[in-house]
Amino acid sequence: MAWILAAAVLRTGLSGLVPLLPDETYYWEWSRQLAAGYFDHPPGIALLIAGGTALLGDTHAGVRAGPGMAAVLMHLAAVACAWQLGGRGAAGQRAATRAAALVTLLPIATLGLVLATPDAVLFAATMFALFGVERALAAPLRSRQSLAWWTVAGLGLGAAFVAKYTAVLLPMGLVVACLLHPALRRRFAEPGPWIASVVALALFAPVVAWNASNDWASFRFQLGHGFTPSARGNPLSRELEMVGGQIGLASPILFLLMAAAVWLAMRDGWRMRRDLDPTDVMTRRFALAVIAVVPLAFFAVSAWRRSVEANWPAMIYPGAMMLLATAEQPWSHGRWWRRGQVLAAALIVVVVWQAATPMLPVPPRKDPIARAHGWDVLARAVQQSRQDEFLAGTAGRWVAADRYQDASELAFHLPDQPRVFALNLGGRTNQYDLWPNAADAIRPGDGLVVAFDADAKGDSLAGVVGRWFAATKQGATVPLRRGDGVVTTRRLWLFRTAQFVPPRVTKR
Repeated sequence: MAWILAAAVLRTGLSGLVPLLPDETYYWEWSRQLAAGYFDHPPGIALLIAGGTALLGDTHAGVRAGPGMAAVLMHLAAVACAWQLGGRGAAGQRAATRAAALVTLLPIATLGLVLATPDAVLFAATMFALFGVERALAAPLRSRQSLAWWTVAGLGLGAAFVAKYTAVLLPMGLVVACLLHPALRRRFAEPGPWIASVVALALFAPVVAWNASNDWASFRFQLGHGFTPSARGNPLSRELEMVGGQIGLASPILFLLMAAAVWLAMRDGWRMRRDLDPTDVMTRRFALAVIAVVPLAFFAVSAWRRSVEANWPAMIYPGAMMLLATAEQPWSHGRWWRRGQVLAAALIVVVVWQAATPMLPVPPRKDPIARAHGWDVLARAVQQSRQDEFLAGTAGRWVAADRYQDASELAFHLPDQPRVFALNLGGRTNQYDLWPNAADAIRPGDGLVVAFDADAKGDSLAGVVGRWFAATKQGATVPLRRGDGVVTTRRLWLFRTAQFVPPRVTKR
């Protein structure tokens, strides 16, 4: 419990240091218009944020409350899974303690679960599903106990499906393990796995229905997002970038220890495949190892065609953590384990320090934490522009931005948290394109305040919008800062007396 409490305190403290990132406010906007699906992802994160804001309001703490609770549940599921897989008794207690330490110290687990993103839901649901799978595989074939745990696994899997589409790699890994291993193959003959599939698909059915009624927008976007060839780098550099990202997310020593634990579980389970029964601990470890390897293999293939973001293969870690926590080899709990803990803790300290005050020599424009800063200043400037005399006499005074990130940050930080449009003149298609847009709300005589990039392209886009109105005024230029560094700059434009706002505008 000490590790779980320490992790919760650490995440709470870090959450207070970092303002909401643009993606988080974007998902917060989803939570204000709940649906069975969204352009970018299934609705899991929107539902989680809605739960938090129902308790704490549309505040910084409210947005991140749901992921915080999911993190605690994930931690408890990891401890329970390791305790069972480790063999209960003293060995199980040691495994549970090591699992609790891993979830606390692994950067992707502690730091990733701070943010209100789909990964928080996916990570917690995956760990819950793996706990159900491990218990189901430990139960006798065709037993009531097995059926009950397969149902638990189905619930976890369904929650993972509702979190992120990459959750499909979890059952894919389990199917591969069952096809490869004779003892696991016998599980196909019991009803449990099929019941789990029905439960998971039932939870996912509303997402499918939403896609069907929206021209399969989310499915098409994710398939194109993951498989469209990228001009960035070459296959080898992208593969190295993907591996380097995973080493960074897990910390170098712990990553290597987890990789060794996964490899040994696969090797030993395969060598003994003819002699193991379906409930043997080596059989279960083999299944967890394959479940961890399949997502990594999938994204290794994907990286051959396009760049893979570091968090995409995150599903490898729940199973890998369980295998390392329950490994019995001396290196898994000796000096390298202790060194791995120290290094991971040091990396977390650096991140927390960087979150509190910039201390690394990283330019503000390239600092991920800096992207969360300056939006309150921009919102104050927009609020002042809404009161500008130039807009006197307009029937309504709307607010918009070009990008969805800017629109959602403004919606969150403006005092009345109003409806803010993303015009999407210069950016990719996103959820704002599926919602009613400016043309549906702005009426003749209305006014509009828009935030564009403070550059030639932004000024050009302002000219496009200006043709919809009788008069245009250039407003303030607002630098978004973190400390003394400028992260980015926006320029406000005021438009008076709407004449005609086209339903859709061809993007440049």
